[in-house]
Amino acid sequence: MATCFSHFFSHRKNHSTQTAILRVMSDALTAADQRCVTLISLLDLSEAFDCVDHSLLLQRLQRMFGLAGMVLRWLASFVVGRSQQVAYSGQLSPTQPVLFEVLQGSILGPLLFVLYKANLSRVVANHGFVLHQYSVR
Repeated sequence: MATCFSHFFSHRKNHSTQTAILRVMSDALTAADQRCVTLISLLDLSEAFDCVDHSLLLQRLQRMFGLAGMVLRWLASFVVGRSQQVAYSGQLSPTQPVLFEVLQGSILGPLLFVLYKANLSRVVANHGFVLHQYSVR
């Protein structure tokens, strides 16, 4: 099983999409030189903010990051108990609870998303793979 690393290329000085592509290509060529197979799986997380499970997020904040008490309750109040409805042609839809999502336009939304997916690189590494990440936001 190969040594596994997680490489994150966005929002870092001198790192770009080109840097990410060059690193992936270099890893693939190195693997080919070692007579290894390279499989590439691309995961688009552009709508991922809408898929954050509130209960799982709060569990991870508590278990992985040790948040508890007032801080955890404050963060829970930020994500839990929200609702939404649609207005169309002067009509309102029934109000529906929002069970999944962190607000992208908020200060906490991106941070909570990063914390939510923090163990992704560990899961990937535990299965013997290399993770390359790039964000355009």
